Amino acid sequence: MHLKSITLLITFIISQQFAYSQKSFEKIYLETYQVLLGTNPKKALSNTDLLYKIAENNADRVKSRMLKAQILYQYGVHKEAIFALKQADSLASLDKDYVAQSKVYGFLASLYRENEIYNLGKIYLQKAIEVSKKIENKNERYRFQGNLSQEMAYYDMYDSNYQKGISNLKKGIQYFEKATSTTDKNYQIAINDELIAQNYLSLKKADSALFHYERGLKELKASLLYDSPLQGFFYNGIANVYASINNRKLATLNYKKAEQIAESSDYSALKQEVYSSLMDFYKKTDTKKYVFYNEKNLKLIQAEKDNRKEMSDDLIQSMEKKHLKSESQYQRNKFVIIGICIFFILVTIAFYFYKRKQDHKKIRVFIKNSKRSSITEIKIQPKKDLEKEYISEATENNILIKIKEIEKSHFYLNKNLSLNSVAAELNINHRYLSYVINKHKSKDFASYINELRINYIVDRLKNDASYLKYKISFLAEEAGFASHSRFTITFKKITGVSPVTFINYLQNHPNEEKLS
Repeated sequence: MHLKSITLLITFIISQQFAYSQKSFEKIYLETYQVLLGTNPKKALSNTDLLYKIAENNADRVKSRMLKAQILYQYGVHKEAIFALKQADSLASLDKDYVAQSKVYGFLASLYRENEIYNLGKIYLQKAIEVSKKIENKNERYRFQGNLSQEMAYYDMYDSNYQKGISNLKKGIQYFEKATSTTDKNYQIAINDELIAQNYLSLKKADSALFHYERGLKELKASLLYDSPLQGFFYNGIANVYASINNRKLATLNYKKAEQIAESSDYSALKQEVYSSLMDFYKKTDTKKYVFYNEKNLKLIQAEKDNRKEMSDDLIQSMEKKHLKSESQYQRNKFVIIGICIFFILVTIAFYFYKRKQDHKKIRVFIKNSKRSSITEIKIQPKKDLEKEYISEATENNILIKIKEIEKSHFYLNKNLSLNSVAAELNINHRYLSYVINKHKSKDFASYINELRINYIVDRLKNDASYLKYKISFLAEEAGFASHSRFTITFKKITGVSPVTFINYLQNHPNEEKLS
């Protein structure tokens, strides 16, 4: 298969895998959010970790952490929910994803408020407000600022600053109205009206409260979520208004509507609010009904508490098991990595000793050969009759004798040595000199000179212990080499080992037989 075909095939497989991962992510996310969140929280929680693992980008990783936080928050595991949100914040900060950051900070503000950590909650609320201003898409920005106005109002209500809460909520309605393409605009405005009405009721302004409850109910009917439990809160609020002005008939009528919606929706928060309102309504006028709704409320609170505890314990156990499994896997991986490291260390040590053994062998062979060559006399072979003569036999023999004599003078240690300078010194033709060296030494002039230089240094190292202490640069200079690197390369080429290895060998083998 051609390289281009292989490349195309790999590219296709990678792109298909990426598309599959993205498709899988969306499918699992929707299933978790729309189905498992309410029916199988344990499986939903497990899916969030899977989503994080298969996510191809930080935006999807943020979505997975936000979903995990939502599941944990819904079942009362707030500490872990906060941790998941902080992970999401780190990822969103990397990409400067202001939309995601606004969601995270807003969520954290709500969580801290519900856990009565108000100072920290206000810090995150302020962060959310500042980051939301950086959102480029106007509709997104207005929608988030509208949502944040609701969170600000909750903090105002906690501080009993109802007028400021009303002001923030009205400002929020203006933001929602600016967000023209927001599909849930009517629903969000309805929520703000319901909160405004609560604040007016706390200020004992029944008319203003009733106006906003009724207006909010109209907004809710115009939204896509008219059948949501929110309408139960509206009827309960309207009933509270009538109860505050002693209109018991209209109060009772609206409490019944609120109670019917609470029972049919089985929404716990709505049930608790309706039961609490009915307890207050019947407290002074009907003891039997007061006790009835009080018992229902207590049972609901206890059931909700038990359910949350059971679910949160189950989720915590699930996370602990996963943590233990991860810890166990980490320990296994650690031992594997340690094992691999030890293996490579042993291989490295073995290779080091093997290489040292081979180097020592090369050194011994070189020393042995250098001893043999030092006692070998040059034998001049008579020329065959048929051999074409380049120079006469007498001239050739004369050149060989001169070479042997000049070698004793260590002429090769001169840095500026050349073929022409040696030929001039011997008073012979430089071509004849080159021919004789090639023929009898089986190498060119430069290689011949370099070998003489290396042999000289090897002899000094073996017979003069002081040379073993000198730096390589000094030895290179002593041998007539122009550079440290050229000396090292040539030394290894001739001896088979580096100068350092050769010196170390001689230092560790002081009884090695010396050359005379």
